[in-house]
Amino acid sequence: MKERKYDAGFAAAITAAAGTIGVIIPPSIPFVIYCIVAQCSIGDMFIAGIVPGVMIGVALMLVCYCTAKKRHYVSVTERPKLATVWKAFREAFWALLVPVIILGGIYGGIFTPTEAAVVAVVYSVVIGKFVYKELDGKTLYECLRTTGLINGATEFMIGLSMAFASYLAMAQIPAHIASWMTSLAHSPFILLMVINVFLLIIGCFVDNIAAVIILTPILLPVVKAIGIDPIHFGLIITVNLACGFISPPYGINLFVASAISGESIEDISKAILPSFFAMVVCLLLFTYFPIFSMGLLQLLR
Repeated sequence: MKERKYDAGFAAAITAAAGTIGVIIPPSIPFVIYCIVAQCSIGDMFIAGIVPGVMIGVALMLVCYCTAKKRHYVSVTERPKLATVWKAFREAFWALLVPVIILGGIYGGIFTPTEAAVVAVVYSVVIGKFVYKELDGKTLYECLRTTGLINGATEFMIGLSMAFASYLAMAQIPAHIASWMTSLAHSPFILLMVINVFLLIIGCFVDNIAAVIILTPILLPVVKAIGIDPIHFGLIITVNLACGFISPPYGINLFVASAISGESIEDISKAILPSFFAMVVCLLLFTYFPIFSMGLLQLLR
């Protein structure tokens, strides 16, 4: 995008925003963690995440399109011909097998999502070395070095968020907040709005998995009392925390994007606001119109 004269902050921001969809479209580790804590079906949770994930993707595409129109970004590529697409597909075939192997292995019960990450890395190294022949010793070293730097920047934030989550649990702050929320149960609309705002704030400071483990047992009984399906609430909490990934100033995706692109957190935060608001609009649709999250699941049932 920089080569095509896109604003660097915007390029980093839209990449960071797009990264949030990974926890919504299956296979999603936060979905798995939520289902274990809430004792509901992982398969149903995965199905419920498909439509919302696609909707958020479309919303981010619209943000990109409107921004490109406003800033007069010009495409420098021609519309590809069928022969060009087929050639590109053949060249990318072995790389495209990665998600097939990951999803096929998980749904087939061959390995867990964590084991799938290891399989993907080993497969990528073998294909990069012996098929594409682009992964020599120097390139592999640079990949490992870059990975270490990025992990160092993000793990520091995750460590702080885990510590903060532990403090919240010891201080029983979530329990007090849940007690207050229960008093709002006479108005489901207000209760869900308060929960959304609460989760958006928590998502800025606390790691996704830590937040799910701590908050699910506290908030799930509250929403079940007003008739919210646990699968529906699983989507609400996950999308909220995904929005937290890109919420200025402490969203973890902002730090990852900054570490990779070299752009400042301030520039990325400004550029990511339209994407953030687009995700919040989608979140409100999922919250108050369960058809978007439960429709496909109910159809398949």
